[in-house]
Amino acid sequence: MTISLLASLGTASPPVGAPDSFLKRGLPIHRASFTWNKNCGAHVACGPAAAAKPGIGAAAINTLAFENADGGIDGEGNKPHVYGPNGACGSCWHLQPVSNFYPSNGKSLGTPVVVQINDVCPMDKGYCDQTVEHPTNTGGFDAPVHFDLCSMGDAGEAAKQFFGEIGPGVVTGLAQYDPGCTLLEKGPFGSGAGTLE
Repeated sequence: MTISLLASLGTASPPVGAPDSFLKRGLPIHRASFTWNKNCGAHVACGPAAAAKPGIGAAAINTLAFENADGGIDGEGNKPHVYGPNGACGSCWHLQPVSNFYPSNGKSLGTPVVVQINDVCPMDKGYCDQTVEHPTNTGGFDAPVHFDLCSMGDAGEAAKQFFGEIGPGVVTGLAQYDPGCTLLEKGPFGSGAGTLE
């Protein structure tokens, strides 16, 4: 099954032969980069109530996406499904690891997860430095969206499931917004949500 990446938009078209449930969602799939966050306690941008919850993975998202300005459009000319500071908080994303960027140790990647946004990734060079003028990050990932997965407590189980044997590092892959966090109903950390490829 192949995915046709639309490099200039940072999105991918739905996979050929995708299930009806995927096609009905009609949401863009974004190229994404992912890091392991070991500093993700109760002091998060979305407030103490947004701290990681049992059975739900948590992540910070890049500043530009958090502020509803990730600079891209989907294949139908719509703005991406990313919402601003009180809207990004609590929103869910289906994440699919595709390749490990670092460490390149030959170990196996993990499996897809669904995470809930509870923080913002600061404008650090390489990962979360997307701007309206340059809507992809500059660390060699060319991704319009970056996720920093919480590795603490119960939420850390989602990070472990996603990163697999490579452990803490940098992974590239795909991400799709999950309206209403419906994929969390598929099992802990969205374990039954399937893949985006």
